[in-house]
Amino acid sequence: MILGTFNAPLPMETMLLREPKIMAMRTIDAGRIYTSAQFEALPEFEENRYELLEGRLVKKEMLGHEHGRIAKKLQRGLILFDPEEKLGEMLLATSFRLNDRNTPIPDLAFWRASRVSKIAGKAALQTLPDLVVEIDSPRDLETKKRREEVQAKIQRYQSVGVSLIWAINPDNRTVSVYHPNQPEPVAALTTSDELEGEVVLPGFKLKVATLFE
Repeated sequence: MILGTFNAPLPMETMLLREPKIMAMRTIDAGRIYTSAQFEALPEFEENRYELLEGRLVKKEMLGHEHGRIAKKLQRGLILFDPEEKLGEMLLATSFRLNDRNTPIPDLAFWRASRVSKIAGKAALQTLPDLVVEIDSPRDLETKKRREEVQAKIQRYQSVGVSLIWAINPDNRTVSVYHPNQPEPVAALTTSDELEGEVVLPGFKLKVATLFE
């Protein structure tokens, strides 16, 4: 008869030493106020799944298919317009420091060529973008509170002087264009209009309808 091997049980001391590794779980202190530097030292920053908004960690919503397609079409339009990136660089879902209490992750952001050289390292970018793009998700439009939160994010970008902000609403297929220190959009574009790069991307134009095709 062939006998199988028998593994003796581990000593209790060994089991106790191993248990914390098995049971350890990372928790987020939802009530704590963080600085941008403290946030960037957390594992959650490395995972790129959280933003810091007014000192609090806010989990980024997973992008849906429509959301991703709009971002891709906008980025493709810029690549076709400036294939060698002579005007600058557009990055997807990249965090940057707005101030000591805010490190957002916009859907897209663009930096002009003269400022791209300052983009480096794993920490949140210290250089403010020239253009920020936020694409509304279905959840962003669900309640008045959520819509106010989206508007508050746009106002933060305006307050620090981001030159151009495009807020894209897939639900009604519009793009609201914002400039610094102007609470209301300077333009509300529909599918019959063209999106323009203004002074940030001179000469860039893209039909709004293209984003939703």
